[in-house]
Amino acid sequence: MTIDSIQLDGSPLPLETVEAVARHGASVQIADSAILRIEQARAHVDRLASSDQPYYGLNTGFGSLSQVRIEPDNVREVQKNIIRSHAAGVGDPLPVEVVRGMLLILAASLCRGHSGVRTELVHRIVDLLNKGVTPIVPSRGSVGASGDLAPLAHAALVLLGEGDAMYQDESMSGGKALKKAGLEPINPVAKEGLALLNGTHLMTSIGTLALCDIARLQDAALTGAAMAVDACRASDGPFDARLHKARNQVGQQDVARLMRERLAGSQIVNDHKENDPRVQDPYSLRAI
Repeated sequence: MTIDSIQLDGSPLPLETVEAVARHGASVQIADSAILRIEQARAHVDRLASSDQPYYGLNTGFGSLSQVRIEPDNVREVQKNIIRSHAAGVGDPLPVEVVRGMLLILAASLCRGHSGVRTELVHRIVDLLNKGVTPIVPSRGSVGASGDLAPLAHAALVLLGEGDAMYQDESMSGGKALKKAGLEPINPVAKEGLALLNGTHLMTSIGTLALCDIARLQDAALTGAAMAVDACRASDGPFDARLHKARNQVGQQDVARLMRERLAGSQIVNDHKENDPRVQDPYSLRAI
């Protein structure tokens, strides 16, 4: 089934949905329910940011500078600078499909309404996907489970009109790509720089696309194996459910079931039931 468009409503993304956007250009929209949650969370952040009390990442510095209060006039610049300072990746650029997957998963995460960003920020991320503007993101720089900080920072730079991007198969500055696509840069406010960098959206994108490929490879491998059994006039006995139930290994049981399904109706597998001098099939077939 071809997926032409998806809607982000804060719920988990199926693997095929990520692939449809990352690889096949499916369009993305944001559900009204998600917009409501985003706006409610943002209103709460605005109340905190205007308070005299210190709130980490809203009116304070980050990390070792968490005790330093940020004046209201400087909040936007601090949010920009945290993005700039973390855009320190190196190495070859990531594939376009991986970066698109990362942007989608980031937008989906923000649509849960727990990050305190503005709706216009999420819309702009979705605009990048729908307009075909893909940030150029170096492949080295993630700090693993602590977050894909550098890769996300390189992507976020393009939202600011900085960094570099691919647009219509051409590499150019982020600002030029936005202009060509008819988009305006975002000027991040309190909390947004932090929200853009926190997460494991890159490794999730890589893992998602790998799982999609693995599923296709497994399907092709099982189909090829079933054809080999048929071509060799082999038996379907080694795939009997009772044998694999005794082994009590779920994956093995699944493979045996899928082999039985592919061999169902075969007019060859029973050819050697009578008067066949072979004792058993080759090990490569029995061990599938």
